[in-house]
Amino acid sequence: MVNEMLDRPTNQPMPDHRDPIPYSALAREVLPTSDLGKQRFVPFLGAGVSISARDFPPPPTLDSPPPTRAQLDQATSLLDLTGKSKTFVEMAILLAYLMQLVEAQSPVESAPEFFERLRTQEYPPSASELAQLFSEEASYTSLFGIGEKLRKLVPQTLFNSSDDEQLHILQLLVKATRVGDPPEALTSISSYYEKRLGRKSLWQLMKEVISTKAIPTDTHKLFACAAKHHLKGRSAKDYLIITTNYDCLMEKALDEEGVPYIVLTTKRSDPPKVLIRCSENVVERDDLKRDYWDTLVPKEFFLSKAQSLVVIYKIHGCLNPQLEFGDEGLVISDNDYVNYVSQMSNGIIPATVSELMRLKPLWFLGYSLSDWNVRSIYETVKRKSDPNNEIRDCAVTYSVGNFERLFFDKNGITIYEASLNDFASKIISNKPQGVDLGDCH
Repeated sequence: MVNEMLDRPTNQPMPDHRDPIPYSALAREVLPTSDLGKQRFVPFLGAGVSISARDFPPPPTLDSPPPTRAQLDQATSLLDLTGKSKTFVEMAILLAYLMQLVEAQSPVESAPEFFERLRTQEYPPSASELAQLFSEEASYTSLFGIGEKLRKLVPQTLFNSSDDEQLHILQLLVKATRVGDPPEALTSISSYYEKRLGRKSLWQLMKEVISTKAIPTDTHKLFACAAKHHLKGRSAKDYLIITTNYDCLMEKALDEEGVPYIVLTTKRSDPPKVLIRCSENVVERDDLKRDYWDTLVPKEFFLSKAQSLVVIYKIHGCLNPQLEFGDEGLVISDNDYVNYVSQMSNGIIPATVSELMRLKPLWFLGYSLSDWNVRSIYETVKRKSDPNNEIRDCAVTYSVGNFERLFFDKNGITIYEASLNDFASKIISNKPQGVDLGDCH
């Protein structure tokens, strides 16, 4: 759930140039009719899954006429501008027009208003919203330095707006264009926040805006149904779900379907220890917590139990309301990622998880894989699950940039370009004949 988070609207129609997605074949992988109880692939849920049900604001509507070509020419001729300077001023005028529309339609929120919105909205914040939150709470933004640099380049008499006014204007420009949104990368600004205000403050702030979210998305519900179907198998093994999300929406979806599960996280300690949390319907719930809570390092964590269930491995930690700061193992900052990746060679993934994902394809849902931190974790997890690199993984993503496409191609990842909501609903509508999901929805 860091910069890999997909801050894209999910309520917009998909472009029609995409390659057709083989939903019937994929549905047979999600909801197999043969070898029931044998997991075909491992769902790897990114932050895009948890925000896929959100309605993002549409682009501003041009409800008043923009400047005419004659007006643009008049403005640039008054300043005697030509060439690239003329083009730049024309762009600046058009951007100012767009900023005016945006400010009229949705003014920039104050810091308290922004925090309250993140705290009370139904779904978790996006990566850019988290970055903005840390930036505002730590009273830092790189936008502030832009005004200072401009004052050194032009006469003071021509640049007489206050620091606050300059910052507000630049924030509005970012909001209108989505260029440089957010100004700071989440991994970097969270490191700054932690350095300035402390790790506990960072954990508490994130918990306030994430831990209370309780409405699963269609993707969460799909894999709750898939896990329930899987566990009907007479000799069903555990069903593994991996996620980088801090929220508990996957657990909520499983609770709604009555599917038993355990959640595994890794505690920040030296050495790191595995924590286990069980759903209410796990038969050995108390015994498992007694035997496995904060007792074993990951490479020694082999889970022994009588019941087959869902194993959720939260690779970036968890913000369950019942957890205390002493239990935290969040991976969010640059330092966290560096430490996590460096520990992978020593066995930071619980041994039980390594066994469950071995020789299974990974399905990445809600990731862009455009950031170094996510790519490095993908590559280390891939080495654990498929040492010989013979299995083809896949990714479901709303859109793919050129850089991401190169990464996907290099690693043999099949790309399915679709909104997660569409993907989940079409998997269900293409479910194989004979698969009875009952009340599962």
